[in-house]
Amino acid sequence: MVSKVLYRPFEETDFDSIATILQDCWHTDGNSEVYNFLEACDDLAHCLSVSTFSQVALVDDAPRGIVLARTGQPDPAWTQRWNEVSHDFFTQMRAIDADALARYERFISLTGGIDENLLRTSGIDGSSEVTLLAVDRNTQGLGIGSVLLDAAADHIASQGYTQTFLYTDTDCDWKFYERRGLRRAATHRATRDERKFVPREMYLYRLRLSD
Repeated sequence: MVSKVLYRPFEETDFDSIATILQDCWHTDGNSEVYNFLEACDDLAHCLSVSTFSQVALVDDAPRGIVLARTGQPDPAWTQRWNEVSHDFFTQMRAIDADALARYERFISLTGGIDENLLRTSGIDGSSEVTLLAVDRNTQGLGIGSVLLDAAADHIASQGYTQTFLYTDTDCDWKFYERRGLRRAATHRATRDERKFVPREMYLYRLRLSD
């Protein structure tokens, strides 16, 4: 049976399905599935808060992938709303597993500093970015990731940008980006202490949108 794949902007009814995809990919270290799901929800809320563009892949009418991107600054009201949602998730996470939340907060702090250094090292203008790309493992191989990445790139180019970038790491399928023509512009190798919280290597990849 051939699956029906459609693409449209993010809708709030997609939230839990997309968070589940993020949980399966990156949020598995907590002591309970409930905590892990909340952590994934916070991750998604943060990505939404900094993004101005979205595209969701629906496979047989179910959300199975997402790309988010940013050109310029998001609307402040949009950012505030998702920051408030994030705060609510933090409150719930703290009640369930305060130690896991402390590790997550350390991850966020370290990642923020490393990302800033990667951007500075790369010399890339940070005014546009692909802020999230995630596809359900069960639907990989349908070309969804490539379509979503192209949608983000086309949108960013339509806003007048000639290049953009994204962050990835050794916990992700970074080779996918190289197959799609992106080039690594900066690398961070985690120290022994950092390895307790962040992936072994973290990367910034550049995507040129025009010659």
